[in-house]
Amino acid sequence: MGKLDAPRNKVIFIVLLSIGFTLAMYFVVNYSLSQQSTTFARLIPEEAYIIILHDIFNKTLSDLRNITFDDLQGKFTSQYVMVDGDGNIYKANKDSHETFQVINKTNEPITGGSHFGWEIVSNGSKYYIDSTSGQIITIVNASNSQINK
Repeated sequence: MGKLDAPRNKVIFIVLLSIGFTLAMYFVVNYSLSQQSTTFARLIPEEAYIIILHDIFNKTLSDLRNITFDDLQGKFTSQYVMVDGDGNIYKANKDSHETFQVINKTNEPITGGSHFGWEIVSNGSKYYIDSTSGQIITIVNASNSQINK
């Protein structure tokens, strides 16, 4: 009987070690998911507007270097939104990414998928800029036509 105890003890030890490791990994993953992500820097609306000036209106980088946030006052309005893969635009909370009611509809995003970003309204046109990558998601022109750039 003594010979059977040694393998049984090894099996029990391995099972307990596996359960302990699984629980430890569960708590580590749960903790890391509950923390505010600091790895992705989010654009502020003024930065999104500068992207529009560069990518849409072809302003040079040297022109943009001289612009201050005070210069941008009153040139646009903004709100944080989520554009889903079907082109539905939801009002969103920039801190929690909670989405609310549908506020607009556009074509599918250029890159596909869903994006959280800024809706920048300037001269009646609406520009949607991804808040982490700075890419243009889609554009809704003032003439009520919907286009993707």
